[in-house]
Amino acid sequence: MDSRTKYIFVVILAALIVALESITIEASLNIWDVGLFAVSSIPSVIAGLVIMGIVPKPVMSSARSFGRKGWTMMLTMGFLFALGSLLWFDAVGRIGASKEALLGGGSSEVLFIVLLSAVFLKEKLSRWELSGGFLIIGGVVLVLINTEDISLGIGFGELEAITSSFLLGISVVILTKMLRQYPILPISALELLLSGLMLLAMGIAAGLISFPTLSDWIILLIISSFPALGFLTYNLGLRRVGASITSVLFALTGILTVVIQVTIVFLIRDTDFILPEHILLATAGGVVAFVGVYILHMNPGSGSAADQLAEPGALVK
Repeated sequence: MDSRTKYIFVVILAALIVALESITIEASLNIWDVGLFAVSSIPSVIAGLVIMGIVPKPVMSSARSFGRKGWTMMLTMGFLFALGSLLWFDAVGRIGASKEALLGGGSSEVLFIVLLSAVFLKEKLSRWELSGGFLIIGGVVLVLINTEDISLGIGFGELEAITSSFLLGISVVILTKMLRQYPILPISALELLLSGLMLLAMGIAAGLISFPTLSDWIILLIISSFPALGFLTYNLGLRRVGASITSVLFALTGILTVVIQVTIVFLIRDTDFILPEHILLATAGGVVAFVGVYILHMNPGSGSAADQLAEPGALVK
C-alpha cells in the first residue's frame, strides 16, 4: 500500500470518528440518560484542553496576537459553534444520529458553507458548484420525504438539524477567514474550549446541568476523545492527499453513520436507536448528497467557494 492510499484511509477514519461520535451522543442522551448540556459542553472543554496541551505555545501566541477584531471573531465563532452544537446534539436525541448525519454534516452543512462563502468571502459559484448544490438539495428532500402522502416530514428535530448546519456553516466561514492569519490547531483548541465553556455557563444558569456521576464522566471522556481525534486525523490526511479528495471522503460521514447504526441494531435487537423511517430512501438521499459534494469539488485549485470546504475548519461534524 503506497503512502497516498494510507492517508486516504486516514481521512475515511476521520469521517468514521465523527460518525461514531454522533452514535455515541444518541446513546448518551437516549440510552444512558446523560443530560443534553453535559454532553454538549464538557467533552468540548476537555477536547479543547487536550489540543491546547499538544500545542501550548502556538495557542498562547495566537491568543496574544488577536487584538479586538480577532477576539470579536473568535467569540462570535465560539458562540455560533456552541449554539450549532447544542442544536446538533438535541437533533440527534430527537431524530437519531443517522437521519441527523444525512441532513446535517453530510449534506446541508456543505451547501450552506458554499453559499455563505459566496456571500461573505466574495466567491463566485461555478456551474459545477450550482449543479452539486441542487443535488445536495435533492438528497435532503429524499431524506425528508414521507412516502405515505409524498410530503416532506419536517418536525422540530429536522429543523434543528438544518439550523445547526447553518450556524456551524457560518462558524466555518469565520474560521476560514481566521485561518488566513493563524494556524488551525490553536484556533480549533480555542473554539472548542470557548464554545464548551459557553454551553456550560448556559446550562448552569438555566439549572439544566448537574454534577455528572462516575459513569457519566466515563461516557463524557469517551465523547471528548472524538473531536480531538477527528481534528488530528482530518488534518493529517488533508496535508497528504489534498483538499478536494479530503472533503469528498469526509462527506461519507452520513452514510457511514447509517451503516454503523443499522449494523448495531441488527446485532443488538433491543437497542433503542432511532433509525430513519425509510432507511433505503434516506440512504439513497445520502448517496445523492454525496455525489453533489463530489461535483462541488470537481474543479480543485480554482480558489472557488467549494475549496473553502477543504479547510480543516470544515470538520465540525
